[in-house]
Amino acid sequence: RNDYAYTVLGWVKEDLLLFRDKGHQFYIQAFDKDLRLKWEREIVLGDGRADIIGIVKNADRFHLIYGIREKGDYYIRHSSYNHDVNLLDTATIDVIPNIFIVPRILMKESEDKQKVLLYQEENNVLRLYSYDLEVMSVVWANSLKLESSHMEIDLSSLVINNEGDFFLPIRIQQKDQSLNMYCSAINKKKILKDTISLGDVELFDLFPTYDHVQQCLVMTGLYGDRNSSRAKGFYFIRYRTGTNTEVHMLPFDESLLTEVNGRNVDVSRGLSDFTVQRVALRQDGGAVVIAELVKEFSRRSSLPMQRDNGSFAREGWVDYYFEDMILFAINPDGTEHWKDVLRKRQYSQDDDAIYSSFFLFKTPERLRFLFNDEIKQENTVGGYEVTGKGYIERKTVFNTDYQKLKLRFRDGIQVANNECIVPSERNNKLNLVRIVYGDQ
Repeated sequence: RNDYAYTVLGWVKEDLLLFRDKGHQFYIQAFDKDLRLKWEREIVLGDGRADIIGIVKNADRFHLIYGIREKGDYYIRHSSYNHDVNLLDTATIDVIPNIFIVPRILMKESEDKQKVLLYQEENNVLRLYSYDLEVMSVVWANSLKLESSHMEIDLSSLVINNEGDFFLPIRIQQKDQSLNMYCSAINKKKILKDTISLGDVELFDLFPTYDHVQQCLVMTGLYGDRNSSRAKGFYFIRYRTGTNTEVHMLPFDESLLTEVNGRNVDVSRGLSDFTVQRVALRQDGGAVVIAELVKEFSRRSSLPMQRDNGSFAREGWVDYYFEDMILFAINPDGTEHWKDVLRKRQYSQDDDAIYSSFFLFKTPERLRFLFNDEIKQENTVGGYEVTGKGYIERKTVFNTDYQKLKLRFRDGIQVANNECIVPSERNNKLNLVRIVYGDQ
């Protein structure tokens, strides 16, 4: 209950490592294969207060990226440790001189965990660092001026690939919708800008991911008519620097709309409240797009509640609904392969929906979905198994009766082809749950 944050690192050699951030103190805890605590060790990063920017795990070590103030300057540093928390090496990534306010620096990591992208936005200027964790050096550093007019700037759309290149798609709201694509040039010395025209449509969301097999950026999401709140279909875009961009619009058909909305709803109205949560890339260049029905309702009480400052005000509550999922498989040529709807019902109140949604388990043969059937103290964990050809099987995985568990599946990590680790938070107690699938 005293932790500021924690990160499940996964297996480093024979130990499962958990990083615990207590605000001013940092600890690593190690667990054996039965998740029994073996030891706990403190990490000391310096005399001043350190700000953790990110932590990355490799097979035999882990890396801490952090900021620390020293004599009025702010240092961005990288320290690597072996699995016994012995310091291997330290490097300074950058120094921001004469700093008064601690900068907010964020981080994205590459799929192979060898590169990280550090970024900081201030006064519409985006400062970027591509950093190599293995050789402990900056691959490139650059700045990007973001034009604020007509732009929907969402830095969560930043992507870094295994080469250390970055991609930032930004939606432009004008008469015809378009995407401005910013990316690092091949020589790393400048930033390129492309414009992808999308025509007279409205993009409701944007989910980018990098396909290292096809060597392109894949972007997908839901689209609809202008000035409409209902989606009409999925879009699917492949982007490669210096080539013509493929844009595919895949409208919903009547069968999908009827299955989601029911027969009593006009199918021409489309779908509402869905958002793309994950994309599973296929080896052949296709993809499976996973959209989830998410609704949030705020309501206010008529009774005054006392706040921490002693004043009285009417407080509100928030209801969260995470319901059906749409799976939409796309062929390499951008056409529809198959589609289906996975049923689930999750409802919770005032918990930021941390126990809702799902965990996606990827293997070469199938996709597995794990989720809480209901958001309550004693619960059943449900799941689906989906093959590449669209065969779907619903399964009950296990139940948490008398286990004192409340699983946060969205924060789980896959650590092997048949294994994942999921944190559980209940009554201010943290547990780690190891789920292993047997041979099938």
